[in-house]
Order: sequence, then structure tokens, then C-alpha cells
Amino acid sequence: MHKLSYINRILGSEDLFSDGLNGVSHDTLSFAVAALAILLAVVLVVLISVAFRYRRQQKNIFRQEQMQMEVARRRRIRVSDKNEVFERDNYTCQICGISKDYLDSFCPGLGDYLLLEADHIRSVSQGGTGRDIDNLQCLCWRCNRKKGGRRTNDEVRDMIDYGIGYLQDEGDWD
Repeated sequence: MHKLSYINRILGSEDLFSDGLNGVSHDTLSFAVAALAILLAVVLVVLISVAFRYRRQQKNIFRQEQMQMEVARRRRIRVSDKNEVFERDNYTCQICGISKDYLDSFCPGLGDYLLLEADHIRSVSQGGTGRDIDNLQCLCWRCNRKKGGRRTNDEVRDMIDYGIGYLQDEGDWD
């Protein structure tokens, strides 16, 4: 026995498709085709909308990455520029005044433990750049963290309770 005729016998019809559409009216068929066409159009519109949204999102991500790379390029300070700034500022924090020489005066080599950083006077977020030596200054790590990208040197100087002004003179240590 052929498989199709076996399935038709189970369904109760000797030949399931012998009447063409098996009694389905033309209006019902037209409605079903129209409903399928509308459903297909809706699915197509949704797919196009998702594709355009995805493309716009990818463009925005690309723009953000480009902006981050530009900010990183402006923020980066070359090692040679850092060394030049440290030499120019005599390895002295421009806010609190602590220096490598001052610490070395107490114990030779102590100044090597002073963590100095090259900092932007006008921050990158405010339009400064790391390429201009005149926009760089030598700060100790503590003052640089307090300054951040929003405060000026004078504002930080008013906030701090440490630095060269708070240390005793060399002769008063006895």
C-alpha cells in the first residue's frame, strides 16, 4: 500500500485532494491569501526596521569608539615630555611644594619614593591637550587625585592640609 493512500485512509477520505480544495470556498481562500500577504508585509517592515536600527546603532558605536580614541590621544603624555616637565619643575609638586630634593635632605634616596606625575593644567575634558608642554605641570600623586579634571590648582591648594607648608624645618626634628 502506498503511504499517501494509507494516510488518506486514516484521515477518513480515500482521496483527500480529489475535490481540489475539498470544499473550501473561493472567498475563504482569498481571505487567507490576503491575510498571509498582510502578515508577510508586516514581517518585512519589521525586518527592515530592525536592520536600519542595527545599522544606526553600529554607526553610533563606531563614532563613540572614534571619540574615545581621540580623547585618549589628547590625554596621552609622551615619556620625553614628562621628563622635560619634571626637569623644568625641578621635581617639585606645583600645589603642595613637596620635592625630591626636600625629602633627600632628610635621608639620601628618600626622594626616590616620591611619586610625581605629569598633569594637565587645563584638563582634556576642558579642551587641554597633552601635546603642549606649557599645559603640563609636575604634581605629587595626592594633589593630582584631588585636582582631578575639574579643579584648579588654587582650589586644591585651599583644600589640602599637607605639603611643604605643614612640615617642620630641618632643624626642628631633634
